[in-house]
Amino acid sequence: MMTVVVELNIIPLGKGISVSKFLVPALKVFEKRGVKHEITPMCTTFEAESIEEAFDLARVAHEVVFSVGVKRVVTTVKVDDRRDIERSLEEKVEPLKEKIREI
Repeated sequence: MMTVVVELNIIPLGKGISVSKFLVPALKVFEKRGVKHEITPMCTTFEAESIEEAFDLARVAHEVVFSVGVKRVVTTVKVDDRRDIERSLEEKVEPLKEKIREI
């Protein structure tokens, strides 16, 4: 089974400058399902076991933002579905980190 790595960016619109409180329910989706994920200043990355799971998680995270009163949500999803080797989130960035250390 190959890991699908996903970059998810959810933007609640019309709720002011600070939107972190509206993103909490989306992030709880990953915690409740035990999905490995990383929160960054610009997006959340996560691992899924299949492309179906990846898009389902993105859909559920997108939809749950509406449950806290947001009326408009813009979501972008970027998928890395590599099927020739198994790679985790950390393994994807390790070769770059190694090259940086060499310089």
